[in-house]
Amino acid sequence: MESIVQDYRNLIENLPSKIQKSAFKPKAFIKMLGMPSATFYNRLKLRNFTIDETEKLVKILMMENNLEKSLANGLEDVKAGRVKDGKEVLSKL
Repeated sequence: MESIVQDYRNLIENLPSKIQKSAFKPKAFIKMLGMPSATFYNRLKLRNFTIDETEKLVKILMMENNLEKSLANGLEDVKAGRVKDGKEVLSKL
């Protein structure tokens, strides 16, 4: 049980750097969290997001990571020639 608390503490401590490294701008996080910007920056500084807010932040960061992976996979498909013509795709729809 102690490891769970330590993992959570590490997550909270690392959130500011993860948010800073994110391709999303702080305004996007603020909008997705639905909180005033002053509250966001204060909680970021003090590292005191609620559990619900932390959960939302993690989901946003995971969404970004999944999107980056999907784009990278798509680029690999293009490079490997695994593409379909637009007409072919439309005909299957």
